[in-house]
Amino acid sequence: MVRIWLVLLILLFPTGCWDRKEINDIGLVMATAIDLTEDGQMQATLQVAVPSPSSQTTGASKETERFFLISDVGKNGIEIEQKLQQKMSRTLFFSHRSVILVGEALARKGVDDILDTFTRNPRNRLKAYILVAKGAKAGDLLQVEYPYELAPSEALKEMEMLRGKGTVATLRDYMIASASEGTSPTTGVLEPTVFRSSGKKGENPLFRITGTAIFKSSKLVGFLNNAETHEFLWFKGNKKGDEIAADLPGGMGNAAFSVTSSKTKIKTDWKSTPLKFHINLTAKGDLVENDSKLDVSNSNNLRTVKKALEQQVVQNMKDFLRKIQTEYHADIAGFSQQLQRDNPQKWRVVEKEWDRYFAEADISVTVNLAINNTGEIGPSLQFKDKEILK
Repeated sequence: MVRIWLVLLILLFPTGCWDRKEINDIGLVMATAIDLTEDGQMQATLQVAVPSPSSQTTGASKETERFFLISDVGKNGIEIEQKLQQKMSRTLFFSHRSVILVGEALARKGVDDILDTFTRNPRNRLKAYILVAKGAKAGDLLQVEYPYELAPSEALKEMEMLRGKGTVATLRDYMIASASEGTSPTTGVLEPTVFRSSGKKGENPLFRITGTAIFKSSKLVGFLNNAETHEFLWFKGNKKGDEIAADLPGGMGNAAFSVTSSKTKIKTDWKSTPLKFHINLTAKGDLVENDSKLDVSNSNNLRTVKKALEQQVVQNMKDFLRKIQTEYHADIAGFSQQLQRDNPQKWRVVEKEWDRYFAEADISVTVNLAINNTGEIGPSLQFKDKEILK
């Protein structure tokens, strides 16, 4: 009798996902672009996937649009989302969104309001990549039909995953850096460019990921170019696969080194005034280019190449540090975090004026590159044997 009552009791409760939404009832948002309008409002553009018709659907053989865009303007994220939903026959679904683009004008004004909307709703995806559209409206870049992928958002996601370097930043990465004391968050940068179709005249719009955007107090303060971003990779722990090029002394030519592994250590001298930091960079890798007459199978010649590469890294790093210290006053490399670990008491003294202390800090650099492989040949094959410096 007890078993019968238990069975009846179970039947009274609904089973399964009672609050689930069928795929036919939702509109999958693939990407969101946010821009600043001329009157100071926000304009949101959503890239929504168009489901592929089933084989049983009439006219299924006809090629359909891969995505469509809807856009509207409002004072805040909730107002815009309500307006956008009114244009949809299905419920907007943001859990699969992979990319968030922010127009440069809005980024310079500040992104606090829009980021709160993206993070407060549990259905939003914190792994979505966030990028700044440099010199363009974010919504315009979402309209670009990328040749290789089904939609621009898919192209951007694959490009970010392929690079895996300094430009990569998810919404979660941004929030963690923004909430960390003394650290400035960064994002990737998207710029408009063009491509040419085979056998056709004229140019078609395209985009490219290039450089790094730097934020302070949730506002865009400036950009790192590609060369500066390469130095930023040392601190991101993503130097693997990156390449270092240098001119050899005496106009002999140039050489390039591909990194297979790297380490970055920061040492602090918190007793000094101004503060002193020392960066020790070490990397292992292969020589992938030698456009000189040097026979690198000779140990002396290889040391010449090694020294030139190391000196180039030191110079590049100094240029990078000068940019973030004196121009942006933005610690994106983690010096504040290292000081907090080494001496929390000193950090509490300088915390409130960290931007000033960081700008005045004396930072030195040493580099040690280990060339493990010089390729299958010693000297370059384009030179005659008598021209080779052995």
